This record gives sequence, C-alpha cells and structure tokens, in this order.
Amino acid sequence: MTGLALAVPAHAESASDAATANTEGQDTVQAPANTLGHTGGLFGDSSLELATGADYSTGHYGASSDTTVWSIPVDLKAQLGRLRVQASLPYEFIDGPGQLVGGVIVSSPDGATTSRSGIGDLNLSAAYLLTRENGLLPAIEFGGGVKLPTAKTTLGTGKTDYSVNASLYKTVAPGAMLFGSIGYSWLGSPAAYRLRNGLTASGGINFRPASNQNYGVSVAYREPVADGLKGQAVVSPYMTYRFSKLVGLTLYGVAGLNDASPRIGAGIRLTVFQ
Repeated sequence: MTGLALAVPAHAESASDAATANTEGQDTVQAPANTLGHTGGLFGDSSLELATGADYSTGHYGASSDTTVWSIPVDLKAQLGRLRVQASLPYEFIDGPGQLVGGVIVSSPDGATTSRSGIGDLNLSAAYLLTRENGLLPAIEFGGGVKLPTAKTTLGTGKTDYSVNASLYKTVAPGAMLFGSIGYSWLGSPAAYRLRNGLTASGGINFRPASNQNYGVSVAYREPVADGLKGQAVVSPYMTYRFSKLVGLTLYGVAGLNDASPRIGAGIRLTVFQ
C-alpha cells in the first residue's frame, strides 16, 4: 500500500500474532494468527509463516501526475514465544515521478516521470509482547525495524532507515478488539534532498466472528518526510480468512485522506503456515 505505514490489528481477539508485514517500503495487512505471543515463554512455542501476493496503489502525492506502484512481496515471519521477527523483500514496478521514501511516496526532486522496476529495499523488524491483557489493562508490545537499501536509487533512497514503535491491543467485546500504535522513524537522506525524521500513529478495530476470520479497518498517519510536504494519512479496510491450518488469504483496500496520500490502493496476500 503505497503511501504510509498502515496500522493493522497486530492481534486479533485476545490473541494473535502481529498482522503486519512490510511491502513497498511500508506495512500492509497480513492475516492474524490465533495466539497472542503464544503461552510457552520466550521460546516455549514457535511458528513460521511465508507469504506473497500483490499490492497496487496510485496517487498524485503532490505532483502534477500520478505515480503508480505494483509490488510483489516475499514476507517471512517467525513467532518464538512472545518474540516475533519478520523480513520482507518486494519486487517493485513504479511508473511516475514518485519515489519510495521512509515508507511513503514523494515526488522526485526533478519531477521526471519514468518507469522502472527491480528488487526493493529489505525490511527487517522484531517485536516483543511485554504484557498480555489483564482485566482493564491492554496487551502491550514494543518493536523496532530497519530498512536496508537493497533497492537501486531509482526505486529508493539508497540509505538505511530505522524505526521503533509501541502498540496496544484491548478486547472491548466478544470478537472485537481495538488496537493502536505510535512510533518514530529515522530516515537516511540521499544527496539530492534532506529527509525529516518523524512520528507515525495508527489505530483501528478488528472483528473476529470465527477463529479463522478477521474483518476490520485501520487508519494511519505519518508526519511529513521533507520540508514543504504534507503528512500522509490513509484508511484501510481489510479481511483475512484462514482456509486450513496451512493456508490463509488476506484482502485489503486503501484510500488516502489528503492529496499527499495514495488516492486508492488494494492488495492480496496468500500465507502458508507451518
């Protein structure tokens, strides 16, 4: 979902693995699992997920013409007790003047409209479930990530980015959970222009009518990544369906809330569980 690191239910019901994976340099929805950090201590239980699919988005992002992005990601996630580690590497197709910067699209300094493709940036992240829900207290998770500049500079900035975040999850009714996150990212600046570090924030609600289904909506905001730009804000409805113990499917949509955000986007993800 080009445009912003989206908030998605990192956990469904009173329990699930994080539901985010990184693609096109930003977070997108991925099917929640069924347990929150598992129950066997740090390494008392483990699981592995492999996912791929396709993501699409288009928008002006403050430029005079659209930038359209297609991405085919490969996402790997391992749950080790309360610890989750993830890696994502996409193949990108970009058409327009925009460039991926800190998980959002901005217009390139020269404003040239070009078509290019190639391997994107490698995104690595980890999160630890500090506490589970207990009465009125929510579940709390802390995490961090790094973007390694594996993409050529026509697709990305060629610099390393870092981020940290804290997330809360609270069941408010049977099958319904509120979630929210706040974070901060440090962006490496290329030679052509200087980028700004900034806050990210997100939140939403997840409904779980059955153990193999999740439906919800999230909203997310990222402070401007450069002087003269607006912050990017998006809303994203989603659904996940787990066909069996081995296979799950996610569908999502994206709509921008201002002209600095993607106008529209959508994606699909097929996940294999072990």
